[in-house]
Amino acid sequence: MSEMCGFQPDEARRSHRSTIIHQHLDWGMVRADMVTRTGLRRQETRIAVGYYTFLINLQGEARAGQDYVDGRRVGFSPRKAGSLIFLPPFCEWTGWDEGDPTGSYLFVSMDADFVQKTLGNEHQAGLRPAIGFRDSIIEAALQRIATELKNPDPTSVMMVQSQAVQILVQMVRLNEVAHEPAKGGFSPFDLKRVIASMEARLADPPSADELASELGVSRRHFFRAFKQSTGKTPSGYMADLRLKRALELLIATDRPATDIALECGFSSSSHFAYAFKRVHGAGPSEYRRRWRS
Repeated sequence: MSEMCGFQPDEARRSHRSTIIHQHLDWGMVRADMVTRTGLRRQETRIAVGYYTFLINLQGEARAGQDYVDGRRVGFSPRKAGSLIFLPPFCEWTGWDEGDPTGSYLFVSMDADFVQKTLGNEHQAGLRPAIGFRDSIIEAALQRIATELKNPDPTSVMMVQSQAVQILVQMVRLNEVAHEPAKGGFSPFDLKRVIASMEARLADPPSADELASELGVSRRHFFRAFKQSTGKTPSGYMADLRLKRALELLIATDRPATDIALECGFSSSSHFAYAFKRVHGAGPSEYRRRWRS
């Protein structure tokens, strides 16, 4: 079996760091790369390879960042140990994140022929990219592959390929569930419509009646379905969106905290400072100084 093209961590995930350790093994249809960095600060990602790829965060937490899939911005949530990324071939993941000074991850690549043979054309075509999700079955299988990388033996190829099959089958099941509405909740399509409307109007949020009307449902049904789909009330979710956008502006610009507060829909700079500190443990100005130091 021919060796797959090598993964270059300094090209795919560029970062300011003190040290880097890169281990890898290629089993023909599956390759694993383990990367550990110390002194890590901001990390910039650009990955678009010709394989089915999975990434698991093994150590360290990314607390802030932005993610894009094929140029389309997707929601960012803090990525702790166990957080997962999946990319089909040539699907581009770009963005940045910052968090703990020490971090490590496992990057697993699977040959397209291996995936096609395992899943067949129909299931293979249904796989969609996913950024920052959790699943105990996939996590356990990737951890097992990490163990084989660190302690290989003549049977490792069989173990790794069996784990890869489990991962692929679970991804098919997750994709099938993702295209069904949660019981009592919105379909993924309708939920994306609602969240996009909320993100576009942080300073002047749409009312529940407006959002319900956009979907053609009653106000009561909207509240119930939104809570079922997100685990939050619309106002609670809007508060999270405002803080997320404020954090992005705080890190990426030099704008005063008061301007950021107004743009993101906070009633005052003091309200913004209180809400920000409650979540991030420091006020906006202090957080910015720490992040840039």
